[in-house]
Amino acid sequence: AETLPDGDANLGTDLADGREPWAVGEAGLLGDGDGGQDGPVPSSAGPVEGVRRTKTRKPPPFPAGPSDPVLLAEALAQLERMVGLEPVKRQVKALSAQLNMARLRAEQGLPVQPPKRHFIFSGPSGTGKTTVARILGRVFYALGLLGGDHLIEAQRSDLVGEFLGQTAVKANELIDSALGGVLFVDEAYSLANSGYSKGDAYGDEALQVLLKRAEDNRDHLVVILAGYPEGMDRLLATNPGLSSRFTSRVDFPSYRPLELTAIGSVLAAENDDVWDEEALDELRSISGHVVDQGWIDELGNGRFLRTLYEKSCAYRDLRLSGYPGTLSREDLSTLRLPDLMQAYGEVLSGRGPVGRGQQEQGGV
Repeated sequence: AETLPDGDANLGTDLADGREPWAVGEAGLLGDGDGGQDGPVPSSAGPVEGVRRTKTRKPPPFPAGPSDPVLLAEALAQLERMVGLEPVKRQVKALSAQLNMARLRAEQGLPVQPPKRHFIFSGPSGTGKTTVARILGRVFYALGLLGGDHLIEAQRSDLVGEFLGQTAVKANELIDSALGGVLFVDEAYSLANSGYSKGDAYGDEALQVLLKRAEDNRDHLVVILAGYPEGMDRLLATNPGLSSRFTSRVDFPSYRPLELTAIGSVLAAENDDVWDEEALDELRSISGHVVDQGWIDELGNGRFLRTLYEKSCAYRDLRLSGYPGTLSREDLSTLRLPDLMQAYGEVLSGRGPVGRGQQEQGGV
């Protein structure tokens, strides 16, 4: 798959479809990441009978439906409010501009290439991939290219059955539920498990169904395969069909110290909390230390800051519970250095060594 460096390359060709973190606002800093749905599930495209499917109706011409400029602006504003991820923002905004111009060209009777709808999201855990996937779905919906803005999040267990034959049924039912929106496959590399001595027949069957449906339903579905970079590279190398259909790749960088500190500050502000000066200085120091030591991907990037903040709140509450006087609003909303240090110690004590094998079990 081709990587678009910083979202500035291939702007003239990225729209064409060959054949086929931390957001601040209503969605919250973390994004949803709960494995659930982000809206109503559309009705099934038809009955699922093993691997046989009813013929897909002829797709509508480009564009598929009315545009919503207000919703598009809201989606891009949510993207802009995300902490860091500047290369990702540039890529998504460039894609949005391409799709919008294609709509205007179509309205003037000019030729338009079918839009790209299938993507590889590559990056460490906790870098906002699920949140950006939701935003991208809203962009497609706002431009009339999807019937809804819902996202279905899935992992291997949602696609693979317990025996051959069942996988096709299970995968098709899941894809049916995502029609009109986005199917986000987390840890997609687990569908090509090289650890099986006789090969991964179940994962391969799921991939074949996914590839066929991504092609057959390309006007009604956006598919995003996500995972850490090495795993996604391995997946693409083992399946040429994926490489030919998922030609747009968005690389999510690890967070840097200043970005981690900003995430911690935003998390506190969202809950009317504040770090006192000593605690904020220490938060900067901790952020720099975990990055310098190479721990940040293992700790989960932005999720590390959420955990640190939540545990700091717990230690603050414990500290205040023994206070004999009347607690002020400032007392109840201020996170102090002892709260942070105890929280950090607890996080590190549960970290333990993480090798490559354990990392491969991590999420997005």
